[in-house]
Amino acid sequence: MKNLIIILLLSISLTANAQEKKEKCVTVKVEKLDQWRVKVVKVNTCKNITTVSTMLKREWDSRQKKRKARKKRKS
Repeated sequence: MKNLIIILLLSISLTANAQEKKEKCVTVKVEKLDQWRVKVVKVNTCKNITTVSTMLKREWDSRQKKRKARKKRKS
């Protein structure tokens, strides 16, 4: 009987931990500066870090394309 209760409590605690949501720390905002240039602002709320960078729109599009391909391959 004790073993059954212990197993039941253990399984409940494991399922509760598995359902816990992970907080997304990094948010990315993209602003269009010119017709061919973008400003990328990354805000990491977990570590309170803000990174600002500018790049060509073509370069940003290629990064997005690679990221999308990696996501597809992963899942």
